[in-house]
Amino acid sequence: MRKNFITLLVLCSLSSTLAARDKVTLSALQDDWARYQNREIEISTTLIVCGNYYDSLILAPERLYCPEERAAGLAEGDSTDYYRIKAYNHAVSLCLHCRNDYYDVRTGDRVKNLKARVTAPRQLLTGNAPNVQHLRKAALPRRAKGEIRIVGANIENYFADLGGYASKKTTPDQLKIKTRKIVKALRQMRGDIYALCEMQQGNHAPLLLLQALNHGGRHYAYVETGWENKDHIGACFIYRTDRVQPYGEWMSAYRDTASHYYPRMIAQAFEQLDKKGNPTGKKLIVSVNHFKSKSNRNRRYDTNAKRMENADSLIAMLPKAVELFGDSDVLLLGDYNCYTQEQPIRAIVRAGYEDMLQLYCPDEYSYSYHSEVGWLDRCFATPSMRTQVVNVTPWHVNTDWYYSHGAYKMRDKSCHRYADHDPIIVDVRLK
Repeated sequence: MRKNFITLLVLCSLSSTLAARDKVTLSALQDDWARYQNREIEISTTLIVCGNYYDSLILAPERLYCPEERAAGLAEGDSTDYYRIKAYNHAVSLCLHCRNDYYDVRTGDRVKNLKARVTAPRQLLTGNAPNVQHLRKAALPRRAKGEIRIVGANIENYFADLGGYASKKTTPDQLKIKTRKIVKALRQMRGDIYALCEMQQGNHAPLLLLQALNHGGRHYAYVETGWENKDHIGACFIYRTDRVQPYGEWMSAYRDTASHYYPRMIAQAFEQLDKKGNPTGKKLIVSVNHFKSKSNRNRRYDTNAKRMENADSLIAMLPKAVELFGDSDVLLLGDYNCYTQEQPIRAIVRAGYEDMLQLYCPDEYSYSYHSEVGWLDRCFATPSMRTQVVNVTPWHVNTDWYYSHGAYKMRDKSCHRYADHDPIIVDVRLK
């Protein structure tokens, strides 16, 4: 008899708990947090995972964009849109503290009928992992016959010599994991030209990458710059030898070899080859650039002057590259560490280089920071080059995965999170 009574009490308690759960929309919850304080709720609004952390998820009804990505007037130094977007992102997002299977959750995933307890404004708590629905990821675009594929990619501090700065980033075992992931990603993208940022200066890092990339009979080489193997990052061109060949000598936006940016901002002309390996006379100039990084203390204007100097040096160098290589078809790739509405990007656009990302995929992104997305990796083209571009798209192989995965912690066999930026894939049909 006593056992049945206890069972009845448990059932009544569960029934009471279920009855006490309020089913609300996100907007109703945001309008009156105090009403639902310490109550069990079920949110009927479908939520999107915007941030993925060790013990929590940042959820919102849509992807959140950095204010610098979309704030009109930001390039002029003052923008009410900046503060409006910043306030909006804060207001519509909420933090779910939960048992997070973070290796399986990706930003962009959907959460439906979320059940949790309200602990404070914008703060929810649940003891279970939420029911997450993975969005189907866009497949890599197919390259049509006769097209050349150029890939701009930041490979996040790829060092072959483990010492000094690199020793803080990589161990020998981690280097093997990172190399495997990068090579797998490069192979899947099937690029003819790879414009890579954050690679160690000198020959050691490109040769280490090429050794793995060419395993199995592939035909890739790199543009030798003659730099010493220093413990600093630079840029690098890797190309498929049966599809293209370098044309002329490479050049840098910084002619002063003492400049920190001399190896980070380079240009090279390439000529397309036919099936027999003969030059076709069809050429283009590819410029890969890595601007000054943002400060973690103030992402908006701190270090902006240095990035403006980078932009000015690049704009001054490009006409010289056109004259040197005898071709006006110029494609600009790389990590510019600037969102679309920031001053350096607007300066490049005003100089006559069209933002191909805004033309082909304005609602996409290449980087995620503090649960907000935007474009740090860029693709610009001269007017003559723009007419030869067939497609431009990012490949979300990195940014959607757990924020602190890192290439060294993801000990799976995938290429996911080989770096912290997504690569930009550009298909062109040269005339």
